[in-house]
Amino acid sequence: MKSVFTASSFVKEIFTTGYPKLLSTIENLLERISRDTDVKGVPPALTLEGKEQMIAAIEIFQTAFLGFCLSRLSDLVNSVFNMSSRGTVPSKEHISRIISCIQEEVEAVQLDARLTLLVLREISNVLLLLAERAEYQGGAL
Repeated sequence: MKSVFTASSFVKEIFTTGYPKLLSTIENLLERISRDTDVKGVPPALTLEGKEQMIAAIEIFQTAFLGFCLSRLSDLVNSVFNMSSRGTVPSKEHISRIISCIQEEVEAVQLDARLTLLVLREISNVLLLLAERAEYQGGAL
């Protein structure tokens, strides 16, 4: 997967932006393999270690997905709080757009608790950035 990540920008983009779906697909595949090969008295076809290795194989896309999430939200906050307009207050529409984008990020990962926590960590960084920008804007009022 690492070689695919570096070799093909198309595959990298698809697996990065679609990481929640990729993760869900891999987890469903692993569950199905475990369920379909569960035979009494026979060692499992897929061990816990094997499952962990499969998930680790796509971790590079998770890292890129989280970076992309942080970048999208940070860019939005930075565009709303343009440093050249110090002393102006963002409109309700701008703030609503930030909230909507945060909500979209959470909804995209809500089916996986672990991934949701990772995205929430990135959102907390964006909220800190938002607070810094708001404080800077308010300093001129």
